[in-house]
Amino acid sequence: MVGGAVMIYSAEVIPGKEEEFNRWFDDHHIPLFSGKLPGLKSVRRFYSKRSDPQFVTIYEFESYDDLKKALASDESKSAGSDADSQVGVLIKSSKYGFYSQVYPK
Repeated sequence: MVGGAVMIYSAEVIPGKEEEFNRWFDDHHIPLFSGKLPGLKSVRRFYSKRSDPQFVTIYEFESYDDLKKALASDESKSAGSDADSQVGVLIKSSKYGFYSQVYPK
């Protein structure tokens, strides 16, 4: 594998709850946890009216080993519990994907 890795979190938000979801994610969740995850380089969020799920967040790591360390950390477990608390309140469904960079080499 090349070097970098990403964790992609996608969420389908309950209609009418998008503004509250964005506020929770941007003002609470990311500031509370992103600076504490080992090896995390950046967090970017995306939205699409035409895709399902409509919200995607990309967490970029220096390496897949850094991603694994972050996932095993207490901070990651707390962040996951924090996100889980929003399922059923703001989010209809969500999922994670973990990827190693293969290009460019």
